[in-house]
Amino acid sequence: MQVFGPPKTRSTSGIDFDKYDAIPVQVSGENSTDVKPIVRFSEAKLVDSLFDNLRRCGYDRPTPVQKYSIPIVLSGRDLMACAQTGSGKTCAFMVPCLESLLRSGPPQQNSRGRQKPAPCGLCLAPTRELRPQPSWL
Repeated sequence: MQVFGPPKTRSTSGIDFDKYDAIPVQVSGENSTDVKPIVRFSEAKLVDSLFDNLRRCGYDRPTPVQKYSIPIVLSGRDLMACAQTGSGKTCAFMVPCLESLLRSGPPQQNSRGRQKPAPCGLCLAPTRELRPQPSWL
């Protein structure tokens, strides 16, 4: 089966979305049958600013790894995902991270007025090739 086809008019990472539902996805763990994949990003009920930016980038339908990963992470579950290069793994992890940061707002100030700077999220680049990612992430 050929999943990556010629580039489309919209940004789809070269994925042929008419064939991608045939890609096998395995979800395991406690209550894994409760995981409901999303078919469109609009189903994830993201904050408006994040959803608007996804739409501006031409993203409407999630890739297979995104359609399962985003609901899993948004529900507070742990996730380990393996997928081919270019399949959207970074987005699958970063959309829920950004969603959480946008929903929770800036860190609370302490009683002295200023809080010590601290990271709100941590992104690790496991390989050299993954460091340069699109700026919206």
